[in-house]
Amino acid sequence: MPTKHRSPSATAATLLLLCLAMAGLSACASSSKSRSPQIEPRPLSTEAQLNYDYLVYQDQMQRLQRHMSEGKQSDLTPEDVQDIKERAEEALDRLLKEAPSPQLYLEKASMYWNDQAGPARSRTILKEGLDAFPDNRVLTIYLANSYAIENRIGAAVDVMVDYLSRHQDDFQVRERLGQMLMDAGENAKALDELKRIPTDKRTADTYYAIGRTQGNLGMRKAAIANLRKAVSMDPRFTEALVELAYQYELNKDYVEAEKTYTTILEQGDPFPEARLRMINLNLKLNNPDRALQLTLDGPLSKAFILDAALMFIDDQFYAQGSTVLDMLTSDGEIPAEYYFYKAVIANDGEKDPDKALKQLSRVREDDRLYPHALRFKSQLYHVQGDTDKALELARQGKELFPKGHIFYVLESKLLRSIDDIDGAEAVLKDGLKRLKDNPEISYELGMLYEETDRRSEGLEIMEKVLRSHPDHINALNFVGYTLAEEGRDLDRALVLVQKASSLDPENGYILDSVAWVYFKQGKLDKAWETIGFAVDAMNDDPTIWEHYGDIAAAMGNIKQARKGYNYSLKHGTREPEHIKKKLKDL
Repeated sequence: MPTKHRSPSATAATLLLLCLAMAGLSACASSSKSRSPQIEPRPLSTEAQLNYDYLVYQDQMQRLQRHMSEGKQSDLTPEDVQDIKERAEEALDRLLKEAPSPQLYLEKASMYWNDQAGPARSRTILKEGLDAFPDNRVLTIYLANSYAIENRIGAAVDVMVDYLSRHQDDFQVRERLGQMLMDAGENAKALDELKRIPTDKRTADTYYAIGRTQGNLGMRKAAIANLRKAVSMDPRFTEALVELAYQYELNKDYVEAEKTYTTILEQGDPFPEARLRMINLNLKLNNPDRALQLTLDGPLSKAFILDAALMFIDDQFYAQGSTVLDMLTSDGEIPAEYYFYKAVIANDGEKDPDKALKQLSRVREDDRLYPHALRFKSQLYHVQGDTDKALELARQGKELFPKGHIFYVLESKLLRSIDDIDGAEAVLKDGLKRLKDNPEISYELGMLYEETDRRSEGLEIMEKVLRSHPDHINALNFVGYTLAEEGRDLDRALVLVQKASSLDPENGYILDSVAWVYFKQGKLDKAWETIGFAVDAMNDDPTIWEHYGDIAAAMGNIKQARKGYNYSLKHGTREPEHIKKKLKDL
């Protein structure tokens, strides 16, 4: 939009007001002297009208912004707000008709992002803008984003690709396309796009995106190299520093990881996530005192304290975790999470389920955590051998929270524990009738079929889950792994498990599935690299260690094969004789 329309000059505005004032005086004069001829107001010039329309538009938008900032204190009614929006749009439409510009189309589109129509309305305006300015970069990116926020990544990518077909050297758009593909889990395609940006045109953001993508693909060393380039170009690039430290962690270079996290904290700790990762790193290094001090020096927000406490609990540093939780009582108001996690510590750390039950009884029925407390109590009674009481609480949960899937799943698992398979199946089917096509209940039913030798039925259910919930991590992993086990459709199997891994990159079970698909494809080098990540993430699972042994044996690495099979036996494989035979056959 031309500058003169964005900010009308004082002279133009003054003349406009003077003109309007004189017109008003003339009207008054004509009423007192009836014989004087009535003077018609002079119409505004095109430039004055444009300035006036822009002033009207800005005034209405400022009123809307003030209304939003005042919140409940605002005295505007919904009808007032709608009227203001309509006036702003009318003024903007007149401007677009007389002096269209990409900026004006963007401003009009931005008016509707938060409306009920949302991105669809904004998208229509952006398309009109691109019809008028087909090669505008910003309009293109905004249009693509309007699809991306609705998770219509294919449509978003098409917009970008169409633009790049005419502007191959627009590396800013290519970089955004790479980021978009990465966010969609298409890491290989994202890396291909990002690498098309010439080295001398790459920015710190480019190297950051390349590094993140390589990290998602398990290319740790390459990821570290590119993230270091990003940081060297912008030493205060916090997101790049956080990702670099994380990649050092995954590469087990804990010294460099801690150095990097320390750098982040010295720069002002803008992201609590950086402090949390440093806490987690010190716990991995068996340095709970340092981790505790980092926590005590951190923000006093409830979210930070709970995240930190959970890290201590997960790593079985229960005393320190209890100390962290006590930070929640500093202001006198004790949240339900305090009692819930104290119950976890009492049960897991102190081996005192009765104490845990007492803590859970302090969670009020009107608290959002109450259903989780009820489920935990049911599980505690089950562990103590009182399955009847556990089932009673599960069924109570179904009555109190009829829309909560967790109690159908819980009741089903309790019935399976006493070998009532028919009852367990009936509960899940009833849950699917009440909560139509719930993905978690569907997943549980699929697992029930898998574990009772009804794999084809289980696979059918999981495929249905993916059709309605394509990002369901467990279903992605189940279908991909099952296809690999059956030795069919391996390309699709790899896509599925890689997508699951991109959504949960530290999940050892999913990394095992990725390795297993590579193994079935005969890609032993990739299988071996990935199974290494899997045992690092989950080093006490007998099936993962068996796969470790199988892949090592296929590569002729007898020493590592023995290690895998022996660890599988150590960690309680369900088929010890089968594993012993594998050891004998080496």
